[in-house]
Amino acid sequence: MVDNNKESKETKEKQGVQLRSFARFSTIGIQMIVTIVGGYYLGKYVDQYLGYTTPFYQKWIGLAAVFLAMGSVLWQVTKLQK
Repeated sequence: MVDNNKESKETKEKQGVQLRSFARFSTIGIQMIVTIVGGYYLGKYVDQYLGYTTPFYQKWIGLAAVFLAMGSVLWQVTKLQK
């Protein structure tokens, strides 16, 4: 009876660790999408504010947001591995 209870607790702990890990990686993906979309719309706003007819800042700020999001993901993954 005691062994069953101990195994049950270990199984629940493993499931909890897996669930936390899944949740963390899910939020990393959401954060990456929000960063990229935010950079795109920030660039679009800057182009409109400055009166550009071509999407100059939209492209460059959007590209910078992609690299920022990728760097953030790499940093978070390496932080998780430690």
